[in-house]
Amino acid sequence: MIKLRDMQVRAPYRIRVRYRLMVLEYASGHGPTAAGRRFEVSARTVRRWRARWRAAGVEGLVPRYPRRRQARLRAEVIEFIRHARQELADGASRTRLWLQRVHQVRLAMGTIQRVFRDLGVPRLRRTRKRLPRQLKLFERPEPGDCVQVDAKFVKVADRRAFQYTAPDECTRFRILRLERRLTPQASLAFLGELRRSFPFRIRRLQCDRARVPLGVCPGRAGGRD
Repeated sequence: MIKLRDMQVRAPYRIRVRYRLMVLEYASGHGPTAAGRRFEVSARTVRRWRARWRAAGVEGLVPRYPRRRQARLRAEVIEFIRHARQELADGASRTRLWLQRVHQVRLAMGTIQRVFRDLGVPRLRRTRKRLPRQLKLFERPEPGDCVQVDAKFVKVADRRAFQYTAPDECTRFRILRLERRLTPQASLAFLGELRRSFPFRIRRLQCDRARVPLGVCPGRAGGRD
């Protein structure tokens, strides 16, 4: 009679050893073939377990898995990975994409990292992420030296509209206005509002890369004293 309390194996294998002891106990009374049909294993496996149990006892039923399985990758795939790591200086993620796109080889990142370790290649140096360049804002020494005027299309409540924008390059003070249509009358109305709303004199307007002094068209957008 096989006693389950006699087991002295490591915790990760206890459940499997108990299962194999149950199979052998059933096989001792009904035979390996009947035990294989009942527990859905082959009779050859039951006989192998029985031989190992007779030779080493409970310790013989402990799974004998290799510490590491033999690699099943082709030699050319390993060479591709070595080339990507040493010649292209790619990490696991980029190597995975490169293999898939160039050589139509699909591998997991863990597999690629394991091949890296087997090849003994050095680790990549961590590089700092390049920060986006801050756009240089136009600056003016005095308020009103230059005011940018622009009109663009926007959507308001699913309806088409045009937005006028006029920021000052010194103070960043700006005026916004929405119009249903982009017409000369709407532009003149915005320039008039611009003159009335700015708290300082506007010396120059700039729109569409063209700087227009206000004194050129005093009737339309004259400066404010």
